[in-house]
Amino acid sequence: MAKLHLITYGCQMNEYDSERVAGLLGRERYELTDHEDEADLILINTCAIREKAEDKVFSRLGQLKGLKQKNPGLIIGVMGCMAQLQQSAILKRAPIVDLSSARRRCRASASWWSGSSASAARLWRRASIRSPS
Repeated sequence: MAKLHLITYGCQMNEYDSERVAGLLGRERYELTDHEDEADLILINTCAIREKAEDKVFSRLGQLKGLKQKNPGLIIGVMGCMAQLQQSAILKRAPIVDLSSARRRCRASASWWSGSSASAARLWRRASIRSPS
């Protein structure tokens, strides 16, 4: 079973969204782990309300760089309001990011994930996926 590590920044809605994503990916055979070094997929659920929150996300992505170098198969994704508003900046500043969600609305990140149950790969269809170099 693949392992998922979720990192959540922001409001209570983001906490709910992360729980919903964990449930949806659980149906796709992803098991939650508290240990990022065990993860096959790391998702960061972001907030864009305050600049400090955005700084935390970029800092966290910088910290994950070493983990990605040790495990090139690790998938790192960014979702949430910041991902929507700063998708191109995220992909430019953090080349370790494999996918970034860009929803039309900032509310309910989990809606981006819902409606897709065939495979985890299908969940990425609505995301901006970085092509392998």
